[in-house]
Amino acid sequence: ERMSDSGFRLAEETRTGSLDEGEQESMTAGLRSGVEYMILGVCDNDCSDLDLRLYDELGNEVDIDLEVDDYPIVNATPSRSGEYRIEVAMVTCATEPCFFGVGIFSKGAAAAPVVGPAPQGTSYRGELRNGDATLSSGEYADPYSIDVRAGQRIVIDLSSSDFDTYVVLKQPNGNQTDNDDYEGSQQRSHLEEVANESGEWEVLVTSFEEGEAGSYQLTISVTEAVATGGTRSRFESGTLGSGDQTLSTGEFADVHSFQGSRGEQVVVDLRSSDFDPYVILRMPNQEQQENDDHEGDASRSLLSLTLPEDGRYDITVTSYREGESGSYDLRIDQEERGSVAAGARVERGSLAKGDETLRSGEYADVFEFEGRPGQQLQLDLTSTAFDTYVILKDPAGGQSENDDADRPGHSAIESNLSESGTYRVLVTSYEVGETGDYELSIDLGGAAATTSPGRDVATLAIGGRTTGTLAQGDGQIGSGEFRDLYVFDGSAGQSVVVDMASSDFDTYLHLVTPNGESIENDDHEGSTSQSHIELTLQDSGRYRILATSYEAGETGSYEIAIREPAGRMEVERITRATTGSDGQGRIYGVFAGISDYGGRASNLAYTAEDAVRVRDALVRGAGMRSGDGIVLTDQQATVSGVRNAIQSVGRNIGPEDTFVFFYSRHGSRIPRSDPQPTDPDALDETLELYDAEITDDSMRELLGQVPANRVILLLDACFSGGFSKDVISVPGRMGLFSSEEDVTSSVAAKFRAGGYLAVFLADAIGDHLADADGDGQINAIELSQYVHERYRSDLKSGGPGDFVRTGGPQLGYQHLVVDRGSIGPYEVLFRR
Repeated sequence: ERMSDSGFRLAEETRTGSLDEGEQESMTAGLRSGVEYMILGVCDNDCSDLDLRLYDELGNEVDIDLEVDDYPIVNATPSRSGEYRIEVAMVTCATEPCFFGVGIFSKGAAAAPVVGPAPQGTSYRGELRNGDATLSSGEYADPYSIDVRAGQRIVIDLSSSDFDTYVVLKQPNGNQTDNDDYEGSQQRSHLEEVANESGEWEVLVTSFEEGEAGSYQLTISVTEAVATGGTRSRFESGTLGSGDQTLSTGEFADVHSFQGSRGEQVVVDLRSSDFDPYVILRMPNQEQQENDDHEGDASRSLLSLTLPEDGRYDITVTSYREGESGSYDLRIDQEERGSVAAGARVERGSLAKGDETLRSGEYADVFEFEGRPGQQLQLDLTSTAFDTYVILKDPAGGQSENDDADRPGHSAIESNLSESGTYRVLVTSYEVGETGDYELSIDLGGAAATTSPGRDVATLAIGGRTTGTLAQGDGQIGSGEFRDLYVFDGSAGQSVVVDMASSDFDTYLHLVTPNGESIENDDHEGSTSQSHIELTLQDSGRYRILATSYEAGETGSYEIAIREPAGRMEVERITRATTGSDGQGRIYGVFAGISDYGGRASNLAYTAEDAVRVRDALVRGAGMRSGDGIVLTDQQATVSGVRNAIQSVGRNIGPEDTFVFFYSRHGSRIPRSDPQPTDPDALDETLELYDAEITDDSMRELLGQVPANRVILLLDACFSGGFSKDVISVPGRMGLFSSEEDVTSSVAAKFRAGGYLAVFLADAIGDHLADADGDGQINAIELSQYVHERYRSDLKSGGPGDFVRTGGPQLGYQHLVVDRGSIGPYEVLFRR
């Protein structure tokens, strides 16, 4: 009880035993890095002294022995996961033997046993229960950590008679695969995967529905992979660093060789999370091919080709820049000539009652095939009985899907495969309950395409311009659009403009920063033939540009250029942002987003990125200076952090300026001692920051310290509509809230965003899509109307899976709440 009061919970079963005076006993426990543990020793009434010690795998003592009320306690937060040794010694004992118990408790994230290689399978018995860590969607979850070497096969089997099982396997790079009902059983989930990288993998034991609990059995096997079919796979793990040979340009390099035969299909796949990998393949005739960023991924380089001759092939593993070092994993797949059957595979089946179902309720049939990078896949699904929907899941956990290729009843996916392993095709329907016959064609297009020499990512310097073509055979993004990739090196503080134009298709630009943030633009100033991104770089390093189209399958020529802003135009933009033609003044902002709560609340996907997304939109589309926007994510977004940021900005704001506060993540409701006019339900709404909550009343007082002409409050959180009554009642304030005060807000997973409001605001302001009359300005009614329309079009309310919970059995819809307060409908909020 005392451990529970301090935030700890029992992580493993209590260890018990007996010892005579002077005796000691050792036991082991799997502890996980970064988790706070408390190990407690207890003994019977005749025991006068018990000694407790904790040692790591090297024999070093961890932390110190403490006593609380005569009980020995060891506090530890391991810096690495592994098997730790606990030593218990009975110093004195009045009556022998003395009985003892050792409890291992954890705080914050659930303790995760560390599982070593288990050739015959290792079983664990556990229990999902109240107090466990939870997923962002609310289900209880127990994590297990596995140390895996690239090339090993992982087999996960989970069963329970108490709840509908669900298992998730997370790779070190963050990708994940999952399984719900294995072979149609709701009491069993099963995964098999060959590891493509070395490191600590995580298994999450959870349930299909929120709130399910009970006992389970988990079996984990980690064994050496066995080649199947005509493919020989070889895995090499190594480290680049001081002492290695170097290229003529100075980069460290390791060389691996293999014997190849003419006509063999070969994939060379190099990955590293420590450096930007670069791979070079030298042929027997001394010609070479090389690759830097495979499909724009700075942690992976890949070559897929048909070998031109017999002989020895040398693979050079190196880095993009001189001096880079660290660990890497290399996979070499050799597939014998003619081992892949040509032609399409056709499956005919029927969706019917009793089939597996998706989490949203639709029936689904599953088909599998083996694929490798370089193969071109065509999936074609047709039915005259129901509205078809097809989903493709790759071995790394990536997913692409299609509803109507050209009409209801026809779904198709074209994809250039990028992973080796088992792919899963899910045949399903658009609506819940649809049934009937279908036909599925799986066509791998025969042999893999030969990679052309050089990089599949082109370098384009600032000030450079080039032309390109989107065409069949290009790489594709998840939703099916063809894409070309470019990189440039930039420095923090540098201003750049990226332009893309085409008369053949509707252009679309993505810009990815060195820290992984994504900035996008579709139609520049309403033109479907132009896309434009302008920003001041926040970080030094490599920036990646993805040039693509708005719709899948569009092809044609385009021109792309990177330049610094024209001097006159930049002066005009800064002047306008500083003074405004109508006295609008400058725009300041504080942008907070929390994905990782450090154990205080369930973590959420993408919400930290929401804060950056909205900040960048104001820089890009409203002329806000980068230095005038403070971003607080995760542990930075504490109550004091938000308060200090608002007060800091408030000291610089003038009476003509605008202040924007944006928040994305958990919101809640807490009882008041008595009702008030703005909260007649006797509940205060809260923003759940990293360390504590801030109430609607506190936010009203805090914003009172900002002497701005206009304050705009943007809250993408559950129950956020309740802030309207308390905060917007002051003149000069306007608010947009993601849901009403008694309704939760859902995660915008389909946009890879934490919330829908963040996405719609970024499009409305950053890309000026809310500028209905095209005058370069966004007024209050234009912003309100645009976001309202996006809510109606992108948050469907047609089926059970589209409802959001209100905290109990009641169901309700998520609606946008807009309160313009004293802001007039035609008052200009933002301008380019």
